[in-house]
Amino acid sequence: MSFLLDPPTLILLGAVVYTFSRRFHLRRLWQIIAGVGIVSAFIVVSSLLYMDLIRWYIPFVIDMKGSEWMFHSNITGIYKEDVPKVLVAIMFVIYPLWYYLGYISAQYLRRRVQIDKKVYDTSHVKSRKKPRTDAFTIKRGTEPRKLLRECLEELGGIQAFVEKGETVLIKANICGGNPERPGTFTTIEITDELSRMIWEMGAAPLVVDADMIWTELWQVASAEGYSAWADHATAHLLNLSETKLAYFDFGGLLQKEVISKELLNADVIISLPVMKTHILTGVTLGMKNMYGTLPTMDKAVYHKLGIEEVIFEVNNAFPPNLTIIDGITGGEGMGPLSSDPVNFQTLIASGNVVVADAVACTLMGFDPLDIKHIRLAHEAGLGNATVEVDMKGLPPHEKDGCWLKPSVEVGAFYNELVETSLGYPYVEKFFNLIADFVFYDMATLPIFENITPEMLLVLNDILSVLQVSGKVKKQKKK
Repeated sequence: MSFLLDPPTLILLGAVVYTFSRRFHLRRLWQIIAGVGIVSAFIVVSSLLYMDLIRWYIPFVIDMKGSEWMFHSNITGIYKEDVPKVLVAIMFVIYPLWYYLGYISAQYLRRRVQIDKKVYDTSHVKSRKKPRTDAFTIKRGTEPRKLLRECLEELGGIQAFVEKGETVLIKANICGGNPERPGTFTTIEITDELSRMIWEMGAAPLVVDADMIWTELWQVASAEGYSAWADHATAHLLNLSETKLAYFDFGGLLQKEVISKELLNADVIISLPVMKTHILTGVTLGMKNMYGTLPTMDKAVYHKLGIEEVIFEVNNAFPPNLTIIDGITGGEGMGPLSSDPVNFQTLIASGNVVVADAVACTLMGFDPLDIKHIRLAHEAGLGNATVEVDMKGLPPHEKDGCWLKPSVEVGAFYNELVETSLGYPYVEKFFNLIADFVFYDMATLPIFENITPEMLLVLNDILSVLQVSGKVKKQKKK
């Protein structure tokens, strides 16, 4: 170990850990433990060498004073006394960065795929050619598979959406979930039954998701049980980030953005989200689920543009033919990853994603038009968000209309803060690191998993009070 050899060695080890974790689907906790262990070992041993508490000794090869080895004094002519201690401390502090550089470099190299140079637009989206219906249905009960079939039968059956020989892309919420918390990812039982129904029609179901900033599909799919399910399922589990990519002209804020060609080629697109809250967007339902099809892992750029507007533009370009909102076990509170499970035993289905989301919002206790991306879609004519929900025939549930919800106003404040901050140089990378740790690590690591939701809830309450106080003061001035 030396100041010349340590950086490239740490970079190499970071790349090795990433490659190893990909190969064996290691859980994130073990990746973190490996990284901390490697960097700590380098810092401790190198510090002991620098302080001359140990010698660099290899039998019959080399025997040097520790500090002289650290600076390769016999080659460089630099000795311990020649280098300020502050500079040495800085060199040790950046050791973790060398390791992280190797990790993300390996990640980046794996993602280097050929992007189709042709620019596509909505005229190339096969699923848009199918007619859509605004009809919706709500079912509640203790048998998820039966509920799903009843939902679809009320809408005309799966045959109303899928024909024999078609390719059906099912966008489940997998990467956006926390393996430790039920209600944060789509129920495997619902995904399996839907896939089976499509397969029975003679069509080809593809269950898909894309890598996210805090985790990659295969790691979280393994932890949630999706990988084991896929080994024996009637559907194929696909990572959109690993498929053939192309540029797509969204015509709005997104302009020409990279998408998976699977979105272009699918005959039918089904959005299959879990029903849960989100501290930035209020809810994460059918529309937000479609945002997860974007294959780019570094999603800070979308927050810079405006996350609500981006969600709208994705759905405007790729409106799902069918949306099924999985509220069998939903997630309330400070979602998306720290939400608490709600045994809601409810499914919502519609041929219009805006209608489905509006119905789910009503059942949760939100005004659909308070959710910005739903309001944008409503105003653009993508769907009716003011649809009336008749719950007379639905078995009552204690959580109807009263889920524990993050403040929509606070979420808007968070979004404005993020958009403004990302305009400054280098903040984007910092944002990704923070999102990586706060949204996933703190929600999944044993030390933090129970602290995070409480911390977010307190922060939400404080900001809500401050915003109410600010509004009262403005009204008094008027």
